[in-house]
Amino acid sequence: MTKNIKHLGLTLGLFLSIISFLFFGRHQGLYMMFLFSGLLISLVFYLTILFGGETAKSKIQWTIIVVLAATFQWQAKPILIQSSFLIYLKNHDKELCAVNRILMDKQGVISIHNDYINDKQNLLTKSEKDSLVKFQQELNVYLISKSDDGIYYALWGFLDTRIGITYWTKNELPNGNLKRLKDGWYR
Repeated sequence: MTKNIKHLGLTLGLFLSIISFLFFGRHQGLYMMFLFSGLLISLVFYLTILFGGETAKSKIQWTIIVVLAATFQWQAKPILIQSSFLIYLKNHDKELCAVNRILMDKQGVISIHNDYINDKQNLLTKSEKDSLVKFQQELNVYLISKSDDGIYYALWGFLDTRIGITYWTKNELPNGNLKRLKDGWYR
């Protein structure tokens, strides 16, 4: 394998790993695919550089590059994740505002999961229910849950891990567990 291909492959792998965090909040599938393939590509090409006939100087240079890239990724990760949620909010502003308008003035708990709407107090009209199911699909969320605190949009979940955004409707600020995105939006 030529040196240029090894170096290009390692650079590509590092780049994929870093940009993967831009998809964290808006497309978990792409995030995981970019992250794991970037890490695997980086590992394979880094090992071929270390054990494939490169000069000692080249090995040291590429080791420094890998360490710098890992440090950059570690430092940039919170900013990139925050950006991924902000991109999601910008791309779905119209639909999110429409759902918020429907649910904000309703009291109690309402949840929308797939085609099922849990509205025990019958606060929603048939038209509102149809709109909420349509918006849930357009937003690509598996759950919308309205409580007295806010409206939660579940973007991804597996076992005990949940990733989502909340539109906070109370006057008091939320506790320290939520991180502010913009306006009334938290993650």
